[in-house]
Amino acid sequence: MTKRNVILILILMTCSLGASATAQSTHVHGQGQVSMAIDQNLLSMTLESPGADIIGFEHEARTAEEKAAVREALKQLSDPMFVIQLPESASCKVIQASSEVASENGDEGHADHEDHESEAHGSFIAEYQLACANIAVIDFITFVYFGHFRNAQSLMVVLIDKNGQHRHEINRDIPILFLEK
Repeated sequence: MTKRNVILILILMTCSLGASATAQSTHVHGQGQVSMAIDQNLLSMTLESPGADIIGFEHEARTAEEKAAVREALKQLSDPMFVIQLPESASCKVIQASSEVASENGDEGHADHEDHESEAHGSFIAEYQLACANIAVIDFITFVYFGHFRNAQSLMVVLIDKNGQHRHEINRDIPILFLEK
């Protein structure tokens, strides 16, 4: 791992922690948080969304139907292309993708954890890293997330790229993040 990649990861983690603290202190149904960094050929992203936006509830999954909804959401969120759409010409490949559930008391349940269904479900967290052969062609990122999760209304995006740090609000009506060149 290059020094530049380590710096990128540290920046993304810092943004993620800030977004996570903001999401916990101002938890708003319908509004998720995204931290994104673009550096050289890497796109790194963390999504945090209230359980109500993803599966329609935030309490502990009790019924078989609720438990199945949690499992399905974790599976879906483990695929970055279920959340965003990038131009094919960018030739992006997924390097890392994961999803988990953070309970209302701050404990995290992981998708590969056998007893994750028994925990209280406050927020879903997904992390992605993509390597793109031609990242310069990405003028915009479409958030197909809104098409899959009907309760999701907006995403507050903090983006770090070659132009600095930017804050954007993406919503269901215009689910596109336009990038400055």
